[in-house]
Amino acid sequence: MPFTNTVTYFICKCANLESLQHCIQTGVWACQDRSNPPHPKDLLFSAYSQGSVVFIYSVNNQRGWHGYAQSVRDSLPESTNNYSQCDHSCDSKFCGKNFKQKVQGDSESSEDGSSTKTWYFFKIVWMKNFLDFNKQECLPFENTTELLLPDGTPLNKARNWQQVSQEVGRRVCCLIDEHHQKLCLEKQMKRMTKSSLYEESFLKQEEASITTETDGWVTAVEKVKRELGKVHLVCPFGSQRYNCSVAQSDQDIFIVYQAKTTQMLSLDPPRQTIKNSEKLFVDYTVLELQRYCELLLMGDQRCVETLFLSDTKALYLASPEWKELCRVRDKLLTKSCFEKYLKEAQGTNGLKQLEKWKVSNSEVEDLPPQLNKLAYICLRLLQNARELVSMRTLQVYRSEDSLERTELLDVRLGKYKYSKVMLLFQRYLSEIDSHKDSIENDKIYEAKPMIDKWLISSRLQDLQENPFAASLVLLK
Repeated sequence: MPFTNTVTYFICKCANLESLQHCIQTGVWACQDRSNPPHPKDLLFSAYSQGSVVFIYSVNNQRGWHGYAQSVRDSLPESTNNYSQCDHSCDSKFCGKNFKQKVQGDSESSEDGSSTKTWYFFKIVWMKNFLDFNKQECLPFENTTELLLPDGTPLNKARNWQQVSQEVGRRVCCLIDEHHQKLCLEKQMKRMTKSSLYEESFLKQEEASITTETDGWVTAVEKVKRELGKVHLVCPFGSQRYNCSVAQSDQDIFIVYQAKTTQMLSLDPPRQTIKNSEKLFVDYTVLELQRYCELLLMGDQRCVETLFLSDTKALYLASPEWKELCRVRDKLLTKSCFEKYLKEAQGTNGLKQLEKWKVSNSEVEDLPPQLNKLAYICLRLLQNARELVSMRTLQVYRSEDSLERTELLDVRLGKYKYSKVMLLFQRYLSEIDSHKDSIENDKIYEAKPMIDKWLISSRLQDLQENPFAASLVLLK
């Protein structure tokens, strides 16, 4: 925040997020005269004659501060009636598609022909904003609840073009800087975490020799056994798991392995999650036993589903120990698991995306291929959610003659038009709604000690099977 001379701070309110985004991209802001003086342009001109002017931005109904900017001297007038004009206003209804260009001296006319207010435009330089994260990101109002306006009103209730003291203005800008830095660090950590997950592909060297689906499964499993540890579970991760694969379906492998107990106790523990970093012939997810158990207790639906594959054709490999773990599966059909199914189906990457497409294609009924796949995924999630709440089980692997499988494949292959797909969704949502109140609160406290005991037993068994390695650890 490089302000050294006298600085005047104003609060600027944006009508919506789109206005803010356009203002950030164009570096232009605007004001108009009030019904009674002092008018914003006069306040701005007076403030600039004393030093720098800083605008602190907040979007209506977003409960936060979205950044701050400094006025550009060359764009300010020599007199209060000589503001430069621009083709966009950010704090008015003249935003985006609704904006009407105003020329110097022109006024907006109302429907009855009477003259209304003139808009004045000027340039700004953004010092800090959150556009690099997402347009809704901001410094929450809760971080500035203690700050007050000159009249004693809470800062969070400031009006558009209201001036704040230098102390408060500088404090808000510092808080925005700190929040921005925090988000940058979090973003960097996420990149580093993702990079650690997706280092060099686990099957990079073997990729050239994999030419068939069977090759992929065998190669992946053998390498995990050889380099990581005992394999407890191997099953499909995508459509093959549900017996709904088509010609375009990917080959997705899900593997759970157990690292050596001595390695788990060392200062160099194994990676808990391994995924391929690029599009290979085989897509794989490899979880260490501890991470797998953690995800089960968190209600991760994809992990919980694996426990319901024990008697199906979808299992490629299952250890006797893992089959023992399947005894706890009913206790993992929790409210958390149910809500994850429903949230994924109804979220921005689910039904909302289909509805958004329809808004832009109101006359079109045939879904494009990528949305047929999305609709198929949403339907599969809703089917599982319904089974969980109504039957307290999961039919993960769909039998060849089942109605559920027929519906899924028909949607996947584009046999249903948009309206029929939505009716199908509504049918499932209605059934879910009629049973959802029957779900008891999560009883993870019943499952956790059982899974904990199973995990510890597996670790101890490994030590017993490798006493020499254990003795070396003790000697060290």
